[in-house]
This record gives sequence, C-alpha cells and structure tokens, in this order.
Amino acid sequence: MLMHNVLGEWAMRETKTSPGSNIMDMIQEARNLYENGEYKNSLNIYNDIINIDEKNVNALYSIGVIKSHQKENNVAIEFFEKVNDIMPNHPPTVANLAYLLEREKPREAAEYANIALITFPDLADLKRIVKNLNNEREEEIIDDKELELSEEETEQEILLISKPVMNELELSNEESELSDEESEREILLISKPVPDESEDDILDLLVSSELTTEDKARELNSTGDYIGAVKLWKEILETNPKSYEAWYGLSESLKMSGHNEKAIQCKNRGDILKEEENNIKKPILNNEKDESLNGSEILNEDSKENSLYKENVNISIEWYNKGINFLSEEKSSEALSCFEKAIGGCPKEEKELRVRSQNGRGDALYQMSKYSESILAYHAAISLEPSLLTGRTLYNMGQSYAFLELYEDALKCFEQSIGRGLEKDGIEICKTQINRCKVLLREQNKRSKN
Repeated sequence: MLMHNVLGEWAMRETKTSPGSNIMDMIQEARNLYENGEYKNSLNIYNDIINIDEKNVNALYSIGVIKSHQKENNVAIEFFEKVNDIMPNHPPTVANLAYLLEREKPREAAEYANIALITFPDLADLKRIVKNLNNEREEEIIDDKELELSEEETEQEILLISKPVMNELELSNEESELSDEESEREILLISKPVPDESEDDILDLLVSSELTTEDKARELNSTGDYIGAVKLWKEILETNPKSYEAWYGLSESLKMSGHNEKAIQCKNRGDILKEEENNIKKPILNNEKDESLNGSEILNEDSKENSLYKENVNISIEWYNKGINFLSEEKSSEALSCFEKAIGGCPKEEKELRVRSQNGRGDALYQMSKYSESILAYHAAISLEPSLLTGRTLYNMGQSYAFLELYEDALKCFEQSIGRGLEKDGIEICKTQINRCKVLLREQNKRSKN
C-alpha cells in the first residue's frame, strides 16, 4: 500500500478565478472581525457567504466556531456535522464534534476523538474522551461525579478554532498546549482550508451511505423504470458477465417489462453460474501474504452458515485480490474500479475487508496523483475501524501530506508509523523521510516569515 490532507495551491487558484472570487476576501474580512471579538458582524458575513454558496465549508466551519462561543452548542454541532458530510474526517471538525458531543453522546464523541487523535495524538482532552468511554465499557457503571461538569467547567470552552483561509493543516505546539493560567480552556488549531470545489476533490466513498450500481438498478426496478434497470444490469454484465446476481436482476427487470421468455433465459443463466460458483473454491489471485485474502481469513464466524452472505464476501474478496494485482502492475484505474466493487458488495460486518479495500482505493488514487482524494480514502478506512490502523497506512498518509507540502502533518504520520509494525527497511526509509520533512518544514517556515 501507499501512505497521504487535502488542498494544494491549485485549489486557491481555482477559487480566485471562479465567479465567486470575492468569497475568499469575504472569508478574510469575517476572520478579522472574529479575531477582534466582533462575532455578530463576522457571523453576518459568513451567512452572506452561505447564501452565495451553501456548501462553502470555510463558512460552515466558522459559523460552528462562533455558535460555540455564543453557547449555542446544538447549532454549532449542526454546522460541524454539515462540514463533516462535505469533507469527511477533517481533523479539526471531528475534534470539535468530539468535545461538543462528549456529555450527551459519549460513544459518538469517542468515535470522533479516535479519528482526530490520528492527526492530533498529543491532545489530552481527546485522549480523555476515549478513555472515559473505555472505562465505561470495562466497569459498566461510571461514577456520576466523573460525568458531571461543575458550574465553573460549563462556562469553560473546549473549542478548536480553525483559520479558514489557507490550504493546509498546521498545528503549532504552543497552540496545542493548554495554559494553566488561561481563564478559558481553548485549544487553537490553525487550519488551512478545505477546498471550495468539493465536487472535484471530495471523494465519493463507496460505503453503506452510497448506492452501488447494482443498488441503483434495483431502485429503478422498484420505481417502475424497468427499461432503465435493464440498461444498468446489461452494463454490469459487460463488466462482470459471471455475476449470477446480475443475471437474476436482469431477469426480474425483463419479467416486469413483459419479456417473459428472455427473463426465463436470464434466470437459467444465473442458476448455472450460481451452481458453478458454489462448486468451485475461490482462488487467491495474488501470492503476497500481506495483501491477498481468502474467505477463511476474513469471513465473520457468526455468519458462515448464511450462504448468500458467504457468496457476497467471496465475491468482494475476488475483487479485492484483482485490485491488488492491478495495483502491482500500476494499472491504477482498473485497480480503483476493483476496490470500489469490493467495497460496494461487501457486507457491513466484514470491517477488515472494507478497511483493506478502502486502503487499496487510497493506494490506487495515489498512483493516479489524486493525493487529496487518496487521503480521504485512508481516513475513511481509519473511521471504519481505528484498531486496524497500521504503520504502513500511516506511512502512506505521510507520503501524501509531504507531497502536498503539508510537512508538519507528514511528520506526525511518519513518527507514529514507526511504532506500528513497520519492517526494518521501512523504519530506515521512514527515518529518512522524517529528516527530509524537518528540513523542508524549516525552509517553509522561513519563507512564510519573509
């Protein structure tokens, strides 16, 4: 696999030449007002931006920050969730959600905190949120005193403030540490912003929230668009002619559109393919132990008696192994397609397979030089099951951060990857990358001061 935040300089150039080129000026003006404590005036400008572009993540994020200052936490959560929908797992956003949801939804808060800790491993409050949930699971009963905040604490703000006018995420040590003398517990994160061109840069993660092509065909069939469903099933069969499920789907659509004879032929073809598949042991298409899978490695024990479940898992494993082969041959587009099909057909319970497929998807996107999208794929894998995070994934993320000149984030990934199972050669390469990033970060800081 390969290891990669988003937002290169091209995003800023695109913004400046777009019809809404004044938006960045409005964001800067709103930010200046915010820093001077003029929250109301700042909020008015951010609302004007939303009227121009309702999915502008910079404005949505900043409104969340201001609403938190104004003690409207429920409204703040709504805006941070909107940002998370558009830009999944943006570290400052999920950290804010972890803080704001800690009391009312501790489990959800802990999930967000786990994701944020990947980028901000030293933030004590995030660790505390996760630890509190772990203690709850172990002890089953948590002392009420540990859950209740004193009146003084409720007046304190635990808030991540993100600058919405740059292109990369930066976290300075001074800003990430809490001072004992501070009257407010405020954690300051300086963040260069998410891109406004979300349609091009936000990846379409093929998880349970999105429809696969097969799902779309079934949906067309259920709504009465039988001709559209037939076309989709035929497209699927052009790619995967041995999919008995696709033949069954085509049969159903043909039957509903009145073509009974053809429907029977398609069903018979599906029956033959299903019988062949049940009689043939699925091959592992790659000999690399670390990458290829077989059914016995990944199949959920509780579901082995369910034949349809097993078939879906095995088909997903085949697509995954094909993706690994294409990846090794640097056929990135083909590999990407295979990993997406593996994710689309994989049962939700098979987290390891879904995580591996998302990581493979990230690798393919990286080979295609789509670094921003690749990072989001890796974050999607982490959010599915943080416990499956490996040193290799962190290293690959570091590579992408470095490629986008996000050296501080790259350093965090490289440093964390060393203690997560990298082999000896990998550790040496990682140390080399750490040294390079430190040099490049110093040069970058010098340029920014001039």
